[in-house]
Amino acid sequence: MLKLILCKSEDIETLEYYLLQQKSELKVLNFCVNHNLFELLQGKCQKQLKNIQEELSELHVLHVKDIERVHNVLLKIRNETINQSLIKEEVSLDSPEEIQQLIKNITNHINALKSKGNLIKQLQSDGFEYCDVADLGIRNGLEGDRINDMLFGNDSHKAIFLSNDKFRNDDQVGWVELYSEMIQESKTNPQLRLVYADFTYSTYTLKKMTTVSSKDMIAKPNPSNSQPSETNIKRKIPSSTPSPSLTNEFINILLLGESGVGKSTFINAFANYLHFQTLDKAQQGKPIVIIPVSFIMTINDNFDEKIIKFGDIDSNENYNDIGQSVTQKCKSYVFNISNEKKLCIIDTPGFGDTRGNKQDNLNMEEIFSFLHNIPYLNGICLLFKPEIIELHPYFHSCCTQLFDYFGENIRDYFIFCFTNARSTFFAPGNTRTLLETFFDSFPIKNIPFKKMNTFCFDSEAFRYLVAIQNSIKFDPNERNEFEQSWLKSVDESKRFRDFLCNQYSYRQNNEWQSIKHVQFQIKNIIRPILETLRNHQRNMILYKHNASIQLKATHMKQPTMICYAYNRHPENYGNIWIMPDYVHHSLGTCTSHEQKPIEYTLNYEFLNQKVDESMDDLQHQCDGIYEICTKLSYYLMKTSPNTKEDLFLSNINRIINEEKIICETQTMNNLNRKLLNRLEKFKTLYEEHLNTIKLNRNNLTLSEIYNLIKSVYGISMIKTQLNAIKKYQQNLILNNQHNVHINKTCS
Repeated sequence: MLKLILCKSEDIETLEYYLLQQKSELKVLNFCVNHNLFELLQGKCQKQLKNIQEELSELHVLHVKDIERVHNVLLKIRNETINQSLIKEEVSLDSPEEIQQLIKNITNHINALKSKGNLIKQLQSDGFEYCDVADLGIRNGLEGDRINDMLFGNDSHKAIFLSNDKFRNDDQVGWVELYSEMIQESKTNPQLRLVYADFTYSTYTLKKMTTVSSKDMIAKPNPSNSQPSETNIKRKIPSSTPSPSLTNEFINILLLGESGVGKSTFINAFANYLHFQTLDKAQQGKPIVIIPVSFIMTINDNFDEKIIKFGDIDSNENYNDIGQSVTQKCKSYVFNISNEKKLCIIDTPGFGDTRGNKQDNLNMEEIFSFLHNIPYLNGICLLFKPEIIELHPYFHSCCTQLFDYFGENIRDYFIFCFTNARSTFFAPGNTRTLLETFFDSFPIKNIPFKKMNTFCFDSEAFRYLVAIQNSIKFDPNERNEFEQSWLKSVDESKRFRDFLCNQYSYRQNNEWQSIKHVQFQIKNIIRPILETLRNHQRNMILYKHNASIQLKATHMKQPTMICYAYNRHPENYGNIWIMPDYVHHSLGTCTSHEQKPIEYTLNYEFLNQKVDESMDDLQHQCDGIYEICTKLSYYLMKTSPNTKEDLFLSNINRIINEEKIICETQTMNNLNRKLLNRLEKFKTLYEEHLNTIKLNRNNLTLSEIYNLIKSVYGISMIKTQLNAIKKYQQNLILNNQHNVHINKTCS
């Protein structure tokens, strides 16, 4: 250890040098991490980069304490207030051991991440996409089929190299061999997408390096790798929930707020602040209107009020009924916020509607129904004004329902945005105190509400721009205020954009698990399960006739209602009658109470051959469906205390009634009578099994219910219908999505 005996002016120079050295060392590390490493990684490995940044923050605190110690000695020497005998004391000019160890750790982590950054750079130059599988939610405990679906999604032209840092370092020859083979393959198949799936940061234990493609889906092990072989990776049909592409091109943000807080204006303002760096440029160019805006502005000395409107009329926006939510239905607005990322903001009906809590609850159901079609979210943006007197009473219910639907982990995805913040000098104002008090008393704890996830904007600068477009005159002094406000909002928008680009995904069926979410899933599969059961019974009846009915599903292209009452005439398929689906594409045109929304219609084909499965296999599947129905039904009723209806039983009664109508109206009905008897027997077994579960109180965990639903996806006839539902959901998203092309955003 370096020791120094202090004496005269040399003591001061030595201490000053020590202080400068400490400051310089910290500055170099900060520049290396936040500039060099940040640029090298290009948005990848953000969690690892954040960990190093947190270590730097810890180092900064330790440095400050050490510098204060030396600085105090330095001041006493300069002021000659230190006893000469104390000057003689030995003072260590080596950094404390705690600082030295932390610097060593940081340096090692920086070097490791530099190596990863160089690897990513090499991968990109060779035509690979880099994917940190931890970002996809791949973790220990997931089954191979689920991981397969998460990696491939629906892409039929993808080849993936599965590896991690340990395999790459321990067997460089084998790694290069597999890597080179993939590059060669892409040269012969230009449509092939090469992906490097990095398992380094995932808790999932990868047993060997391997490559797998969507062409044959057979894992090709590294011949030089002596590790035990893991389960062969074979491509399965994707699950009903599509996985987004590995590039995560879309950032999905749910926007929530009280009616009248200005959600639609906020979206417009944010897009304009990113596009135009100054108010002058915005005025010279063409302002971006993502959503039509309408607001009242006071003008002239007589305080006359004028309604300002800008943009084409949107039927989804209601400007006429004051107090009601302007946005009537969920709709997503997509625009690019960087060269690689597109922001998808999901605008929602506001809470605090003047029509009361019942309407607010209906709006929340509308929101959750829409979100059920979204595979992942990157954040929930809560929008407030900074100087409110009290939070709206419904905000408590809103937060409760969010956690009920998403689960507790969604708290880490909360984002707080404040509009009209010019009056509070771009700070959260009094609303911050109200929110902190609210979260202190809220059952879910540790909800992050810090500078990092809090953003303050001034939508008034955008309103000013719109007013100018409407030929409203302003005082020159007012313009200066709005110009400064615009500049501040541009800076905050950049910070908001950078934050969003580094957000992780909160994915359905991974982090996104809750009772409310699983209730949506169960309701979604009732019809596919029961229609599969009915068709299995048809095919068991037709089995000895060497015939079968093939079930097909056609997805709807718009919201559609199926009517179970009118205009349904049985159709004959090889001496077995089937009631066709009768639908209304125009909602509200049917007076029948026996109609429900559907995502797909069923079609049938008669085949002069029996099904591939044996009678035992068909019966085994039916027995499994019996058990699944009762367990899901019991869980659904147990977790929905306000709903007494047994949805499974209601739909069982519906299909039985359809068969009764067929038997009553058709003369050649022998096969349908057999089908009716089988379905009535199923109903009896269902009710008996359900009563047994109720008596024994066989309560399944949430995880067990998710696994039960997953097992349903393995039945091909059910999967046919679920695929149709998936296509309908994709259409629904596209039909409620407004794409705005922005040529360039501010840097």
